[in-house]
Amino acid sequence: MGQPVERVGIVTALHKPRAQEATRRAVSLLQQAGATPVVSSPLAEACSLDCDVCDDIVQARPDLMLVMGGDGTFLAAARMVAPIGTPLLGVDLGGFGFLAEEEPERFLAEIERVLSGEFEVEERLMLRVRLRRSDEPRDTYLGLNDAVIATGSFRRLVRLMLSVSGQHAAEFAADGLIIATPTGSTAYSLSAGGPVVDPNVEAILITAICPHTLATRPLVVRADSELRVTIDPSRAAQEDLALTVDGQETVKLLPRDEVEISRAECRTRIVRLGRRTFYDRLRGKLRWGGER
Repeated sequence: MGQPVERVGIVTALHKPRAQEATRRAVSLLQQAGATPVVSSPLAEACSLDCDVCDDIVQARPDLMLVMGGDGTFLAAARMVAPIGTPLLGVDLGGFGFLAEEEPERFLAEIERVLSGEFEVEERLMLRVRLRRSDEPRDTYLGLNDAVIATGSFRRLVRLMLSVSGQHAAEFAADGLIIATPTGSTAYSLSAGGPVVDPNVEAILITAICPHTLATRPLVVRADSELRVTIDPSRAAQEDLALTVDGQETVKLLPRDEVEISRAECRTRIVRLGRRTFYDRLRGKLRWGGER
């Protein structure tokens, strides 16, 4: 059971007309219930909203973040507010809805329940991803799903060296490497042959993309492990070799670059209204464990 909710930040997939309409209805119902919706100026303009506007949602310090869209919108919102501990409630207006799971009509019918704090909060492990170049730290990112090192074209194998907590673990010749959280185990990692992992398990997953050897298999390590992936310095630079976090933030990589991945200090806090479990979503979304 959470605390009563007064200020509700809203992020919306503006390219989805259905999400815009659901946002208008949500703002109206929130205001009728005595809550204060907070939106960005682009969202207020696109949906013709008359409510509090703040382009820095983190600065607004909402009690709850309402995510109106699909899983991509949810991932972006998670990276935004996880450092301040704001819980997220995802309303499924996308095409898959594994993270943003609440149906719009159900959520809109239960706004008063949400505002009274009648929900559970599930905490999810996140990754801290840091790029080092010439032995100097560069960019640092947060990720809820995964960090991927790969080329965009897959014309040539990528050669990567992996260490786990200071111990040399492997050298990969593959199309790339996916470092995922248990939350991300049902995303790109799963498509590449990685295991499905209950999101409450504290672990980090390592999955090679199309490895060149049959002996290369996914690896699961402790959540407090510190991973380091080094781009093979003997190889010429590949123009499209890049690090991508959550499929949304991308930076180009060079030979000798190092990518450090570890458990982030903050966690994503996800609101659950108690309808579906992780295994319900596995069966419903991925057809996992069903009879033929």
